[in-house]
Amino acid sequence: MNLKKGTGTVWKWIGIFFAAMVIFTVLSRAVYQYGTAVVTTAPISTGTIDHTVQITGKVQQNQEIAVTTIGGLRVGTVCVNEGEQVKQGDVLFILDMDYLNEQIQKQQQDMKKQQLSVWDAWAQYSNAQKQKEQQQSQAENNYDNAVSQAQTQVDRAKRDLDRAKEALENYYNGISNDQAEENALLSACQEAKTEYDNAAAALEDLKKEIEEAVQTAITQDEEALQQGIVPPSTQPPETVSSVEQNGEAEAPTQTQETTAGEPVNVIRELTPEEKMQIETKVRSIYADRLSAAEAVKDQAKKGYDDAQAALDIFYQRQNSGMKLTEQDYLDAVEAAQEKYDDALANLESVKTTYGNAIDSANLSASTSNSAQIGQITYDQMALQLEKLEALWDMEGQILSPTEGIVTKCNVQTGEKTTDTTAILLADLRQGCKFTGLVAEEDSQYIGVGDRVLLQSGGGKVYKDLPVSTFSAAEELGGGYRITVQIDSNQLSLGENLNLSYTKKSQPYSICIPLAALRLDERNQPYVLVVEEANSIMGRELQAKKVSVTVLERNNRMAALEAGTLGAKDKVIVSSDHEIEHGSRIRVE
Repeated sequence: MNLKKGTGTVWKWIGIFFAAMVIFTVLSRAVYQYGTAVVTTAPISTGTIDHTVQITGKVQQNQEIAVTTIGGLRVGTVCVNEGEQVKQGDVLFILDMDYLNEQIQKQQQDMKKQQLSVWDAWAQYSNAQKQKEQQQSQAENNYDNAVSQAQTQVDRAKRDLDRAKEALENYYNGISNDQAEENALLSACQEAKTEYDNAAAALEDLKKEIEEAVQTAITQDEEALQQGIVPPSTQPPETVSSVEQNGEAEAPTQTQETTAGEPVNVIRELTPEEKMQIETKVRSIYADRLSAAEAVKDQAKKGYDDAQAALDIFYQRQNSGMKLTEQDYLDAVEAAQEKYDDALANLESVKTTYGNAIDSANLSASTSNSAQIGQITYDQMALQLEKLEALWDMEGQILSPTEGIVTKCNVQTGEKTTDTTAILLADLRQGCKFTGLVAEEDSQYIGVGDRVLLQSGGGKVYKDLPVSTFSAAEELGGGYRITVQIDSNQLSLGENLNLSYTKKSQPYSICIPLAALRLDERNQPYVLVVEEANSIMGRELQAKKVSVTVLERNNRMAALEAGTLGAKDKVIVSSDHEIEHGSRIRVE
């Protein structure tokens, strides 16, 4: 009885032991399974790393045409709106005809004023030219007269020097000089008086000539005005082309007509102010000659007074019985030599001074810049009038020069036009283009000449179109602007298109999913691969770290340097919790 009871107890404890073992086994396996990461893997593959660029852009015109007109004209009617398609010859807008007529009349009046202004400028130039010619002639006459007078003084001084030397020589030879000296003084006095009388007569003749020249100039201008002929002092040349290359111009002698064909009415009398101006101009022309004539007279008068004084001194000395000593003759020779030297120096000075006056008078006269500028302004006004009249002939209509689409309208009814663009047209004859922006990171994968695909929202596809331009677009916030020419009439300006382009790389022997690529604490790339290993639990799978070199990548795949991984290796792409080198894993 006790044996059976003991045996039952043993079996009871044996059962408890095995039950506990089962429980512990289950628990240990649960703990083991909890510490094992569940991973997904991917095999090593070969292939290319493709880069796809996808952007959205718009259809734009290849060429725009600016339609302009004269600024400052009032707009009567605007016939088009932005976005509207027009044909060549369609009316874009119409000008206010009443206002256009006013501008034409005003332009004609302004041209008449400008023409009169040009005539005045040419009249001043013509007078300046004539005065220049007279100054040249006067400078030459002054030179001849001044040099002749100076040469006369040299000749007289040389004669006096010779006489003084002869008197000294006679004194040394014991020959009396009284009769010879008296004859010489009488001859010198007579010559000086004749020279003075001639100079005084020449001055009077010149004064009469000046008065006659003044009266003649006034009379000629008065007669010209009475006959309806523009006098030379106020007469304009016909055109700027009348100015010769050497700067000289000839004023016309007939009554001028304005562009409108209306003759200038010049029949009138000279005013006192005009007569005074004519007299002042004439006298200014003779001023240098008159001054020279007065100087010649004054010099001749002094010469005559000196000769008469010398003769008086001779008679006084002769009456007193005084005899000249050797020193007197020596002093006379020295004084005569000084006068002769001074006369020579004066002759050279006169030649230089009056020669410079001739050179100055012979300088080329400057052209009439103010008249030429005025004529240019007049010609520009004439062109403007032609444009205004052309608009009048077109009844103020501004027409489209080509078939296109109105992209901008800068005119409004009732407002005035400007000198800038009035209407901007997209020229449909020149085709259209796709324009879009490529991000900075994608710019290395696309460029000029690459063949792209364009697709519209309606499903229309345009294949194998080359990129025509590729340029930086800093003004748009960075990136690059890309354009593609489109040869299609089925697209509308402003329509959105999607561009797609894929650039393929070279073939690589090791390609893995980008998600399998990891970085260590030094930012060096590595991957984890599946590896079998022995443990207390038997054969199990572990994660193994392999450092790699990345050759190229895109947003999905990465190409690695050959030799880093085997063809049969499987890289870990993801896991249900964090793993590292040596971590137990279980492939899902």
